[in-house]
Amino acid sequence: MILREKETDWHCLEVPEVLELLGCSPSEGLSEEEAAARLRAYGHNRIREEKPPHPLSIFLNQFRDFMIYVLIAAALISGLILREFLDAAVIMFIVMANGILGFIQEFRAEKALESLRRLSAPTARVVREGKERMIPSQDLVPGDLILLEAGDRIPADARVLESHGLRADEASLTGESDSVDKRPETLRGEDLPLGDRLNMVFTGTHIVHGRGTAVVVETGKKTQLGRIAEMIGEAEEERTPLQKELARTGKRIALLCLGVCAVVFLLGGLRGQEWSEMFLFSVSLAVAAIPEGLPAIVTIALALGVRRMADRNALLRRLPAVETLGCADVICTDKTGTLTRNQMEVQELHVPEGPPLRTQDLGPGEARGMPGVHALLTAAVLCNDAREQEGEFLGEATEVGLLRMARDLGFSRQEAASFLPRVEEIPFESERKMMSTIHEVSDATVAAEGGHPLALPGFPEPGFPYLLLCKGAPEAILERCDRVLSPEGPRELSEGEKARLEGLVEDMAERSLRTLAFACRPLEEIPKDITPEELERGLAFLGMVGMMDPPRPEVYEALDKCRRAGIRVVMITGDHAATARAIARELNILTPGMEMITGPELARMSEEELAERVEDIAVYARVSPADKVKIVRAWKSRGKTVAMTGDGVNDAPALKNADIGVAMGITGTDVSKEASDMVLSDDNFATIVNAVEEGRVIYDNLKKFIYFLLSCNMSEVVTMFLGMLFASVTPLRAVQVLWMNLVTDGFPAMALGVDTPAPDIMSRPPRDPSEGILSWEKQVHILTQGFILSLGALAAFFISRYVMFPSHVAMAQTVVFTTLVLSQLLHAFNSRSETLTFTEMSHTDNRALLAALTASAGLQVLVVTVPPLMRLFGTVNMGPSGWGLALACSLFPVALIDRLKILLRRKPSIT
Repeated sequence: MILREKETDWHCLEVPEVLELLGCSPSEGLSEEEAAARLRAYGHNRIREEKPPHPLSIFLNQFRDFMIYVLIAAALISGLILREFLDAAVIMFIVMANGILGFIQEFRAEKALESLRRLSAPTARVVREGKERMIPSQDLVPGDLILLEAGDRIPADARVLESHGLRADEASLTGESDSVDKRPETLRGEDLPLGDRLNMVFTGTHIVHGRGTAVVVETGKKTQLGRIAEMIGEAEEERTPLQKELARTGKRIALLCLGVCAVVFLLGGLRGQEWSEMFLFSVSLAVAAIPEGLPAIVTIALALGVRRMADRNALLRRLPAVETLGCADVICTDKTGTLTRNQMEVQELHVPEGPPLRTQDLGPGEARGMPGVHALLTAAVLCNDAREQEGEFLGEATEVGLLRMARDLGFSRQEAASFLPRVEEIPFESERKMMSTIHEVSDATVAAEGGHPLALPGFPEPGFPYLLLCKGAPEAILERCDRVLSPEGPRELSEGEKARLEGLVEDMAERSLRTLAFACRPLEEIPKDITPEELERGLAFLGMVGMMDPPRPEVYEALDKCRRAGIRVVMITGDHAATARAIARELNILTPGMEMITGPELARMSEEELAERVEDIAVYARVSPADKVKIVRAWKSRGKTVAMTGDGVNDAPALKNADIGVAMGITGTDVSKEASDMVLSDDNFATIVNAVEEGRVIYDNLKKFIYFLLSCNMSEVVTMFLGMLFASVTPLRAVQVLWMNLVTDGFPAMALGVDTPAPDIMSRPPRDPSEGILSWEKQVHILTQGFILSLGALAAFFISRYVMFPSHVAMAQTVVFTTLVLSQLLHAFNSRSETLTFTEMSHTDNRALLAALTASAGLQVLVVTVPPLMRLFGTVNMGPSGWGLALACSLFPVALIDRLKILLRRKPSIT
């Protein structure tokens, strides 16, 4: 291995020189041992090293908050100036306990996100030790051989070694809007602009056409994009709309609480209480009342929720998508591979003469005795980019299905390829709906084998050393054919014959069969300008195959879920209209009263016309990726939140325009993944629905613990304010308020964040995205619940202070303290649902909540019964009467809130 110390002008070097400098074999690539050594030497192929935060940094971040600074200052003043060492020690203990709790949760969340980043990391196809494999792009090293094809994002700067119609979009790097042809020829001129380096491909750009091979020359920060990134600097971390909303609301709450605390401070001082005591108490009350830890808890809950979604095969690339998922009204989904298995199986063979042949009726080797079938199979396996590796087929599902059929019929692809080696190709394009390959026909091979490999009499004519094979949609192939190859030889393709074949296509499509047609054309020479217009004309028709990609079994249930959840499912496919109709009817997507339109019909409609009709259209057939943008805009103009799936390069605009862009993890191109908000690691429609459900659950749980925390904080403020207003003593001591902050804001809140889904989570209509989680209505709701909770505490205070224990302030404070803690813990059950009452909910499905409540209640019992802790918190033994009062006053407000649900809900309960 040679470490390069100076920059090399790779575009000026001949290919052998490049390979020699990099120590790379053009066929074998690098060995794993050499690749590992270079990885250690050059480092990972990353633009920026995203080092996870150090645990100590995470811990210290728990204390970087203005209100925490105030609390620490209060502890220092209490201990060093006021000589209240006990209070100072308790305050610092609670500050540390809150910090440790926050550290544990954030550390877990960081680990979850780190694992998610590994799952969603981009990959590259490389050749190492002569074998093709997928590796994380960050593990690429100089000298690696990479394989490129349309849709791939370039993972590192590389020198092109082989090109077959290879073109790259370099707009992101050079600003050039037109795609650039890439070829391996050596260039002259050391200072050539990047856009003129036609034998180089660069990180961050992507392949839009063809395929090729390249050798990596620069990785990480040494790439052209890496140099630019170094100048730009770090990007800011993205905040979700919810986090921004909480920040705004937090400021309003902070101002309100600080105002209340100032009033409490002045009121206590004017009533003759110690100013120092009231200062410490007011600061403690402010810290307890203001939910300073709420943004961090929200971030943690979102991160853990994203991890759960990853466990269900949905990888979220952007955190705001969690919130948007719960609002999804419409899912526009591809058919192939998403609603179906993406495992195409050839069901029927159709040759120009004779009846249709079912593949299951043909035994291995029978095709050799059937010239028409033999010719069709030859085209099917050679005009095919799928490949076999270690007994498995790799490639596009349709092409893999063709190879699998040929293998089952005993037809050897290797033998056919030896007769007709591929020399050039015109890759598949969705606009053309076909692909073509050029093969060399050797006279020696023909003579040795006793005839042409296609084995058809009279074809091809002598003197044609090359053969063009074509595969594509029947209408595209038939449009370019003027002859038919039958077992008797070539003959003219009449209009009547063409109409019969078109009717056959319709018939197969009605039976949910996908059709592919094949054709060929002998060539005297390979033209210099290899274009579809030049070559794909005057073709001879070989035949067709009918294939089926059956629906995934789990899709039926997923579609039922969507219907119950009020989510419209729209199928968009490039398949034939009849095929789309059959599958849509099978899945109950195309129901009576709904329409299906085709690409040409869609093209004739203006955006305004489509917006008027879009809610009546359930299926779009024979559309191109560009049409998806028009469909997305039409739905969005109706005020709907749209999820759109895509896997190709041309799907990127639609994914960007959609509220939720969903890319395919298996078949999806790098470009589509980059444009998406979510990647499906299994390409399964059911995973989209699961993600929507999980998004609703995450948002639902966020609401639960946000409402819970704010209502509990509000109850403390109201209790203290009204208690100070109408009594001569404070209802609670400062350390008791801080203790409640730990007990009620810690474990129960996090347990609510991982609550089980509500029974009706997928029976509700989608949430309005304009509805904030803390709307004024919800804020009134929180204030009401906080006020009701404080009623129980105030009742306990006044009864104990003036009726049961008139001369015992510590007893009254202990009873209020315990009442408020117990009522807030019980209030966690109320917070699990806005509509279901206590008796309508299951209480055994959230074990985390039961454990949190049990632990918190146990800690509270210790605080009021263990002498050392009693001295710390200023509590006394309440006795049976005190406990009875605390229990009664804590149950009353919780029961009242539970009953209010019945009055406020607008629909019957769901049991």
